[in-house]
Amino acid sequence: MGITEQILADHALRKDGEGVSWFTAEDLARLGIRDGLFTVMQTVQHTLRLRKARQVVESEGCTDRWSLQDVH
Repeated sequence: MGITEQILADHALRKDGEGVSWFTAEDLARLGIRDGLFTVMQTVQHTLRLRKARQVVESEGCTDRWSLQDVH
């Protein structure tokens, strides 16, 4: 399973009522992803854009986490 698929699966399990889940370095370690936090963010963001997915990646100015959000 690729990084984006891992993130999407975890997002589906953890998202809040507004369709948002936050990812930190600890979350990536829990998922067995060894790449840096913002490297993963960029990978997921790029893949989702290519797929024209129903999720977007946001950092909202945070330097220690980023979110995956369902687009409605």
